[in-house]
Amino acid sequence: MLIKYLRLLAAFANAFVILWFKFPRASREQKLSHIKEWSTHVLGVMGVRLNIAPSSTFIWPNKTQLLVANHVSWLDVLVIQALHPCVFVAKSEVRQWPLVGSMAQACGVVFVDRSSSSSARKMVDDVASALHHGYCVAGFPEGTSSEGHDVSLFHANLFEAAIHREVEVLPLALRYTDPSTGQLCMKAAFVGDIGFIESLHQVMCTPRLSVDVQIGKTVSPQGHSRRTLAHLSHRCVVAQLEALSA
Repeated sequence: MLIKYLRLLAAFANAFVILWFKFPRASREQKLSHIKEWSTHVLGVMGVRLNIAPSSTFIWPNKTQLLVANHVSWLDVLVIQALHPCVFVAKSEVRQWPLVGSMAQACGVVFVDRSSSSSARKMVDDVASALHHGYCVAGFPEGTSSEGHDVSLFHANLFEAAIHREVEVLPLALRYTDPSTGQLCMKAAFVGDIGFIESLHQVMCTPRLSVDVQIGKTVSPQGHSRRTLAHLSHRCVVAQLEALSA
């Protein structure tokens, strides 16, 4: 376990080198490549195996999209970044997390305080700006994490940016399992009163953990209001999670 933690600390140290020394001189493509490689490495250090469902016959297109997924854990961000680097939307509390908060700000994360209407409005504007500049943006429209059994209704604000910039929505479903049994594993679930450090330790102490990803078909924003687009995207993620659980 000590070696595992030392490897993780080394990975975080490398992240700061990348963010403060390599990022200032890197192109957008190089930045995204650094994020993808680092996220893949950290998942490996923590012993999390990433599996894309066989039915997800999907090739990431070289175009701007809004990625939305069910939210189980802070690990979700690493999983999506390992698949396809994005600008993330995160709750404002993440700024206060040790190490992670500083890294998130350096990576251009869009923070939002969902209790503030002005913060939500700024989030929409910031996401629309990122989409306008050609970045893929990812978020968790449930607004909170769950144990992974089901998907709460999606908040509609995030989808306003997709409609405004006329970009497709790509729904993803994430399910954490014990690879030896294929059953749902809740060790990664970031729910209740558990703090980030405690959750990290719980993941690090889990000997086997897989995350199964089901990638859906893109949803066009044309003809939709933000509420109908949120509802349709929610139905897609629910169906994908059911397919993973079958």
